[in-house]
Amino acid sequence: MSASSVVRVELRRDAGRIGPELGPWLRRTQIARFLGSPDPHGLAQIVDRRGELLGWGLVSAVSNITVRMLAFGSAPLPEDWLQQRLVRAFAGRERYGFAAQGTTGMRMVNSEGDGLPGLVVDRYGDALVVQLGTAPMAARELELLEWLRPRWSGALHVVVPDAAAKHEGMTGSIRDEHGAATLSFSEHGLALEVAAPPSQKTGAYHDQRANRRIVAKLARAHGGALLDVGCHVGGFALHARREGVDVVALDRSRGALEHARANAARNALDGIVWVEADMFEPLRDPALAGPFGTIVLDPPKIAVRRSDVERAQQAMSRVATELALRLADGGHLVLCSCSHHLGRESLDRIALATGAELTRVMTLGAGVDHPIAPGHREGEYLRVNVYQRR
Repeated sequence: MSASSVVRVELRRDAGRIGPELGPWLRRTQIARFLGSPDPHGLAQIVDRRGELLGWGLVSAVSNITVRMLAFGSAPLPEDWLQQRLVRAFAGRERYGFAAQGTTGMRMVNSEGDGLPGLVVDRYGDALVVQLGTAPMAARELELLEWLRPRWSGALHVVVPDAAAKHEGMTGSIRDEHGAATLSFSEHGLALEVAAPPSQKTGAYHDQRANRRIVAKLARAHGGALLDVGCHVGGFALHARREGVDVVALDRSRGALEHARANAARNALDGIVWVEADMFEPLRDPALAGPFGTIVLDPPKIAVRRSDVERAQQAMSRVATELALRLADGGHLVLCSCSHHLGRESLDRIALATGAELTRVMTLGAGVDHPIAPGHREGEYLRVNVYQRR
């Protein structure tokens, strides 16, 4: 692609060095000026004050994250960069052999991790949910669909999330192509169903898929019941019950619990006790009394900004302290954070705040279908720490 055909973004003299090891995002404070007419699809070359080409990126003019890099260095960007990266991402998922694992729910494209900033594509069986999280990627919707349609015969749901739209100067929207009200898929042989968008994230939490299986086997090995706090549509609960573990599962969303109950019935997994309650309120239901051999605390995203961390850590500490009172000797407490700003050290502080004698025995994260670009710290958003009571 010719460097002369797109707008140039000139960096400030004091912008600092850029490179893949420093992450793929350039913020507004690093930008000196725009040179040339903006590409309607946001494509730009990034240059220094001398005009030297430093790389290629996608520009979101109204966002604080002004440039999301596509490539560093002076090499030309291929005209078909989008198609090349889509092919690579989809082919990569095939190589992981999910079908042989009884899994048809996975992330097909993971934004910066696949070199496609602003694009997330999740598969649910025969359906794809396409999430356009930036203005440049939303402008490429038709181009994306032209690539997807010949290769995908199932339903397509196209989502522009409200939160992203607010930061990108867009309007949130949901469009379906032959879409259904529910999304059906399998996970490690479990037949699951979730509501089609709008719902939490893109319908389910594929990033926790491998962790659900690991925790279920850990619960079976240890013995005792499992308490799943923030169970959503039943992920940890269903995997544990299939392993023969007694399970109590809690969520404040009645709709999520209805889907969880239906998923349990779909897999002939009876005996799970479902509790409708807010994890951040006192846990008074008798079914929550314990003791439990394994407790999973998987809250929603509660630290959107760095300024939220202290409040979020305090809130999660209160819940974890109450749960630790219900944890059996030798039992495992699984603390999850899907907030980038609430990292592993924060989870350790939460574990310490419980006052229980806990030792960290395992650290987990997102699965192989959620690749992370080296240097992109914000891309590593899911942290799961497993602690054992001594």
